[in-house]
This record gives sequence, C-alpha cells and structure tokens, in this order.
Amino acid sequence: MISIIRAHDSLRFSEIEAHLSGASTSTISKRLEEFESVGLVSRTQYDEIPPRVEYALTDDGDAVRTRLEPLLEWAAADG
Repeated sequence: MISIIRAHDSLRFSEIEAHLSGASTSTISKRLEEFESVGLVSRTQYDEIPPRVEYALTDDGDAVRTRLEPLLEWAAADG
C-alpha cells in the first residue's frame, strides 16, 4: 500500500481501493489508520460535499518505502 501512495502525491481512499482490489474496504481502512497512527501516512480531510479525504506518505513513510522496495522486487521476481 505504501508504494501505491508514493507513486502519487496523494490519493483518495477510492483510488487506493482500486489498486488493491483483492483487499476488503475494512482492511484497507484499518491499515491506513495504523499507518497514520505510526506516522507513515498523513490524512487530510476536506470539508466538502461529498466529503473528500486524501492520503499521502510522510517523510518516514517514504523512508520505509525506499527500504522495502528492493525486498518487494526480489519477492516478486522469485515468485
């Protein structure tokens, strides 16, 4: 999920959900809350109708993504 968000400046929940079609809405929501609580993702809510919420990686989130990418590439190539 972190690499999906990093590929863009920020993403709305529905855009993240579209990239993770195999995950349930509740699972995505829980993970985003967890990532936000540990400072990997920032959440910005706009007071609009309909409501709009965007997620973006923090600097710490980007650092984690940078360190995980080689491992994820290796796992994908080996699978």
